[in-house]
Amino acid sequence: MLHIILLILKIIGIILLGILGILLLSVCCALFVPLRYRIEVFREEGEDNPPFVVRAKVTWLLHLINVLICYPADVYVRVRIFVFTLFRIPEAEKKQTKDMSEGKQKRKEKNKARKNEKAAGGEIAQVNAEQAAGQDESSGDYEEAAALEVPARTDRPEPVEGPQIAEETEPEPAGFPGKWFHKIRQKICSLLRRIRQFFEKLKTAVENIRYTIRRMCDKIESVSDTIQYYKEVLESDAFRHSWELCKGQAGILLKALKPDKFEADLIVGTGDPASTGDILAVYGMLYPFWGTHVRIAGDFERQHLEGYVFIKGKIRAFTFLRVAWKVYRNKDIRTLIKLFKKEAV
Repeated sequence: MLHIILLILKIIGIILLGILGILLLSVCCALFVPLRYRIEVFREEGEDNPPFVVRAKVTWLLHLINVLICYPADVYVRVRIFVFTLFRIPEAEKKQTKDMSEGKQKRKEKNKARKNEKAAGGEIAQVNAEQAAGQDESSGDYEEAAALEVPARTDRPEPVEGPQIAEETEPEPAGFPGKWFHKIRQKICSLLRRIRQFFEKLKTAVENIRYTIRRMCDKIESVSDTIQYYKEVLESDAFRHSWELCKGQAGILLKALKPDKFEADLIVGTGDPASTGDILAVYGMLYPFWGTHVRIAGDFERQHLEGYVFIKGKIRAFTFLRVAWKVYRNKDIRTLIKLFKKEAV
């Protein structure tokens, strides 16, 4: 009995080790096996030729995964694993024609059913209209008979007016001097009221201006303090060490992203000899940078752009993971992040 249990545990252990080995192998392949890419761009002059022809291909793990992108072409995107195609955009022509024929047949059937429904609906609507007309005639006769039998009432009660409230008016003073003095007093009161309103508005405006100026001064002081704070942060040792580390890691990333092969052969013409000459002058200045990999010829007679560009390279995920880990685990960068967030170090 014991040896059976040990045999079962042995089989379970072997299965778990196999699963663990497969997972470890998958992680190693994802990290260390490069993703290879190949890009080709063509352009040829001519009315029938497209403006640009782009063909890109991405492969991974000995073409286990194969992605092809073409523009313009019959196949725009195709993803394949081993020899099995996962999806293809657009689909095959046979399937498209079959789908189109099925769609046409369905549309014909829908149009036929719609016509039958319209014909049946027209007959039903005609019968309903005739029935409605008969009902309208009978209802009209009934209303005329009811109008003859019931006389219209003309003796309506007149509306009762409520008690009128006399408007209270200030009695005018009797005599010519009293009326003249009353008008002068009203004008003086109105003038004093306007003067008081003017001074109140002036006081409110002055207070608003003073409040606005105070807010502007506070904001300027806050911005000045913030600028001074970040200036001190940028002059600190943590920023200097972080900058040196990020600059070195950025160089590693650019080196990893640099294509293994880059070639270009172009014929350029802008229609203006001066601007074409400027382009060739820039090409001559950058010649030590790309050497014989890029060749540019000028066309000084007409506007012209023709040639091809070829790029080939590979990318490894382990490089990005290593750079991200170094940057994340660096103490100076973590301190710098806290300083930028104005947190206590």
